[in-house]
Amino acid sequence: MSGAHLAPDVSSAMVLAMLTSLSYEVLIHAKNLSLGIGGRLGATAFLATSALARYRGVASVGRKVRRAVWKTGGTGFPLSPIVMTMMAFHALGAMATIFLREASDESGAADPVRASSVVGLLGALFVKDPTSVLALYGGSFVGMSLPSRLMYGSAPGNARSGSPTALALAAAFGGAGAIAGLIHGITIHQGYWNGGWGGKAGLCAFAGCWVYRGLASAMDAVKSRAR
Repeated sequence: MSGAHLAPDVSSAMVLAMLTSLSYEVLIHAKNLSLGIGGRLGATAFLATSALARYRGVASVGRKVRRAVWKTGGTGFPLSPIVMTMMAFHALGAMATIFLREASDESGAADPVRASSVVGLLGALFVKDPTSVLALYGGSFVGMSLPSRLMYGSAPGNARSGSPTALALAAAFGGAGAIAGLIHGITIHQGYWNGGWGGKAGLCAFAGCWVYRGLASAMDAVKSRAR
């Protein structure tokens, strides 16, 4: 998904592919970091893209959006249309992906990668706005998370007994998706990694999942002290 400013020729594309593979092997295959958290594969691709960009002298900050993230006056919702779109469609993509995984009896559709691909494909076919399509696909990366890891912080293999309700799934994955959309929208406004920066959507999804997990853990701690 990188633009021509990052990989303008075949040799640059091959270097980027090798860096991405190396990043995956070190962080995911060998260390298995952040297992069960959506967006971790995209985050490794982002690291590889950033390494190539630094080598080629490509700036990570480009033109900023003139319109502010937060509206300072007037009526209506205080967030900009870009951020609102990113949050809404990230949440929708996350919920669609996890519900496809949980509701399907087919092992293929239950697979996180395939479920994410289905959501992204449907968005590309039926959603006309490019920003909304990007947000929907980015949200599907959040939906690849392991429910027990995102909702309760349980490490894989130590999941709670029982299945979460549909409402709990929607709240957790929709919330994490909205946070990822907020992060992605802010990067667009501030001009960070725009113009086709491989792994950016995955990185925002990865960050959104961890922010949600941190907020949920803080709320659990407050509730425990209040008892």
